[in-house]
Amino acid sequence: MNINEWITDTRKIVSVGPNFRAFRHQKGIFHEEPPTLSLKSPESLTTSASIYVSPQMPEFFCEVEMAVVIGQDAKHVAESEVRSIIAGYAIANDITASTHFESGRFKMYDQTTPIGELVQVSDPTNVQLEMWVNDRQIQLDNTSEMIFSAHWLVAHISDIMTLRKGDIILTGTPANPHICKVGDRIEMRSPQLGSIRHVLHQGT
Repeated sequence: MNINEWITDTRKIVSVGPNFRAFRHQKGIFHEEPPTLSLKSPESLTTSASIYVSPQMPEFFCEVEMAVVIGQDAKHVAESEVRSIIAGYAIANDITASTHFESGRFKMYDQTTPIGELVQVSDPTNVQLEMWVNDRQIQLDNTSEMIFSAHWLVAHISDIMTLRKGDIILTGTPANPHICKVGDRIEMRSPQLGSIRHVLHQGT
């Protein structure tokens, strides 16, 4: 399904993290409290094979994630009812401007959410995620290792804010998010979600 038919309606992207067990342990987090949530703008979305990163991002992480695309407006959705409001899933790169954690701008830049096609997934708790940088595998994990499932996250976020048709939830990245640089060739792969490829360029 053409993701562009959905992202023209996107009002917000909610980024979740950390959510994978191995990534939490890598960061020294051993509790199972709900993950942190951050907002990204619709202008961060792109389907282009050429990504132009802001010069205000001297250092940034690339992170493979499973995206959930919301199919209809929803508020206070029970976890058991979440499936009925999901349009589908997609593979995405949640690019994060790591030098701006303290300023709060780390998720605010344009073209920092490359996303793949919308697909249907029979079991979102069993989706393999891989990130390759310059033909070298960097990240590999399965959504079965997420502490909070995609459906739980949608229900949880719908209790905080109204979700609109086209909104996107990025459900968290595996361990080893990678500091990327201009010129890197990035590929996100998943047997269930498909793949996307992009090259990082210096923007203006």
